Amino acid sequence: MGTCLFVATGENFQIDAFLKTSPLRPFSVFHKGEIPPKDNPQKEPRPDSGFALLVSDDANQEDLAAQVSAALDFLLQNEMELKRLRTLGAEEMWFDFGLVPGQRLQTSTALPPELILEMGRFGMGLVFSVVQLPRG
Repeated sequence: MGTCLFVATGENFQIDAFLKTSPLRPFSVFHKGEIPPKDNPQKEPRPDSGFALLVSDDANQEDLAAQVSAALDFLLQNEMELKRLRTLGAEEMWFDFGLVPGQRLQTSTALPPELILEMGRFGMGLVFSVVQLPRG
């Protein structure tokens, strides 16, 4: 199963102002000072504001190919919004490619130069998250 997320955060990110006029519709929005309920035993408040948006979710795709294609399409279609994110205080932006370990011994997919170039234009980072799904 392949899932690609786009995440944007910033210590002084004006998230509400951005989302008020943006066509982007995140599935998760968080604000500086909020206390996240999960994985936070010390109840530390968030140091930043931001959001996560689903770019690609293909349960039938075991490799990165569909995620890479969706990520590139997202960058090309949302250039103005990505630039606007920076002007409103988004300091960090990245794609998080979710990977599920498969039965094959080795799977590889190269990130195309076009994707790397476009990500570089926006100063974006890249995360690979390996998710182990429960069996049964």
